[in-house]
Amino acid sequence: MMSSLLYCRRFLLTSSSSIDSSSISSFLLSGSSRRRTLSSVSDTKTEDAKRKRPPLKSFTVNYLLNSCGLSLESAKSRSKFVKLSSSKRPDSVLALLKTNGFTFEQITRVVNSFPSILIVNPESVLLPKLLFFRSIGLTSSDTAKLISNCPTTLSLSLQNRLIPCYDSLKSILVEKESILKCLRRGYWIFTLDTVKYLAARLSLCRDAGVKDQSIRRLVQNGPLVFFCSERKFNEVLTRVRSFGFDPKKMYFIHAMLVFSHVSESTVERKFELYQQFGWSRGEFVAAFMRFPNCVKISDEKIKGTMEYLVNDAGLKAGAVAMQPFVLGLSLEKRIKPRNMVISELLSKGFVKREDLNYFQILKVKECVFVDKFVLKFQHVSSLQPSL
Repeated sequence: MMSSLLYCRRFLLTSSSSIDSSSISSFLLSGSSRRRTLSSVSDTKTEDAKRKRPPLKSFTVNYLLNSCGLSLESAKSRSKFVKLSSSKRPDSVLALLKTNGFTFEQITRVVNSFPSILIVNPESVLLPKLLFFRSIGLTSSDTAKLISNCPTTLSLSLQNRLIPCYDSLKSILVEKESILKCLRRGYWIFTLDTVKYLAARLSLCRDAGVKDQSIRRLVQNGPLVFFCSERKFNEVLTRVRSFGFDPKKMYFIHAMLVFSHVSESTVERKFELYQQFGWSRGEFVAAFMRFPNCVKISDEKIKGTMEYLVNDAGLKAGAVAMQPFVLGLSLEKRIKPRNMVISELLSKGFVKREDLNYFQILKVKECVFVDKFVLKFQHVSSLQPSL
């Protein structure tokens, strides 16, 4: 307004004609109108520019939705953690994953859990890690599964975390195949400080009297148990020792694997079930020590197997407790067919009961059983070799 008044004063001083007050008012109003018009034009241009250039967040959401397979809700949520201004970098990341064996579903899972992967340098950051996994023996499929199940693995330092983790596993497992078995069972291991975990767990196990061979078996087959929290690890170790398992025996490790998944109340409930078939507490403990998985078997399978072995096969419940491995065999595919063959041979007098070890018959491989009890009597029996 002040500038308009000054301009008006200069105009009056230089003008040779007489100007009345109405002219001055008209002049001021026209100036204000011109400013509003210019302002409106400027605002319109800004709005047009905004419409032509979509917001950064909208581009990110659309990319996550259309190129990465995320749901609209997930795309909106993940757009808070990554901002994309173009598709060049994320396209190169997705292309690298695809050429290294990742399925579209796996890529979706990776991006959903770790959206920042879309803005890292694929050649200098991602590729060296993928090549590392390949160098230690993991296939493309293994690597894709490992990373899609634990995407933050790609955010870890190759030199400070991934390589030291592998080296620490190698120090206890030694053989490459054992390390691979461990990794396939524990894809999240790379996210842990394994050097620290190994030192603490090895100390606890050795102090308890567990041999290194057994420890290696635990690390290989039960990484979920070996690398669990210190509180739970101590709890499992204490339960197994208090139950009476000998730490110098391999079944001590089997018991640790079972106790890590089975509560004390479940163990007691399983005992009550076996007790219905005549097992005493001592027989249950003996069976558990020989075959810890006997408490992981479903109630239905326990009932079906025990009823058949005791009632149909004529075995004593106490004998089954001494050979509890039979509880883990398939009732329909192994126990019943073999029992039928042996019953046929007994009825025809081809074999004598006192010469048979029923549990050994159930334990031997299929080819051994067929050769010894089917093919041998095929020429004098109606038995079929396929049994």
